[in-house]
Amino acid sequence: MKKITIIGLGWLGLPLAQKLQNEGWQVAGSKRTAGDLPVECYPLDLNHFAITPDIERILATDAMVITLPPSTTSEEGYFSGIQKLASFAMAKGLKHLIFISSTSVLPMSEGNFAEDTEVDPNSLLAKVENWLLSQKLDCDILRLAGLVGKQRHPVFYLAGKSNLKAPNQPVNLVHLEDCVFAISLLLAKPNGQRIFHLCAEQHPTRKAYYGEMAKRFGLADLQFSDENQLLVRVVKADKICRELGFIYRYPNPYDFKLDI
Repeated sequence: MKKITIIGLGWLGLPLAQKLQNEGWQVAGSKRTAGDLPVECYPLDLNHFAITPDIERILATDAMVITLPPSTTSEEGYFSGIQKLASFAMAKGLKHLIFISSTSVLPMSEGNFAEDTEVDPNSLLAKVENWLLSQKLDCDILRLAGLVGKQRHPVFYLAGKSNLKAPNQPVNLVHLEDCVFAISLLLAKPNGQRIFHLCAEQHPTRKAYYGEMAKRFGLADLQFSDENQLLVRVVKADKICRELGFIYRYPNPYDFKLDI
């Protein structure tokens, strides 16, 4: 039985842990404040980073997935914390690491952005990505688009607001279930250093999509500005399909479910 450690047993990490358990992995992980979870879990806070005996034990693992977003701590604390976690695990024999990044590292400008798009090397996530990819182990960087699922959807933050910008900009979103299945696939097929995007294949406009979602959920109407400029910013995320045979379960954002 292979061992895996998930750093960040939250919105994404916990359902991932449960899927991997069902697949036969020996799963343990961490959370800022460990609670009553169906997975072996210990507290770990990058703001007050320390290798406790429990953390030391679970870092002696075959594979590790880091799901912690940068918002969990300061930039310096985040970067150094990821370095310490990875370095300690590698010293203990870590063979495969998956880092959950974000498509926010891509330029905020018009264009179609694939994995070979040049990003700002000075951005925090790019620095973390580059450092991890320079290490001597199988390492996958998985950049996720806007996240939806398990009672999480951007429309809940937009409903009732007025003068919303970029009505004609395409949405770039991905469902939780696709994230979990993609990580499981990467774990089954390690192969050097790789970067993959994950984003639903279809990209309706913000005005059309969020307007429809507000109606479906019985939320207040969204009021967009009369801005006519079309900013076509599309995240291309079919590399994982071509190279690893991944199939999106939710290629159309209109089909996203929130109870998964």
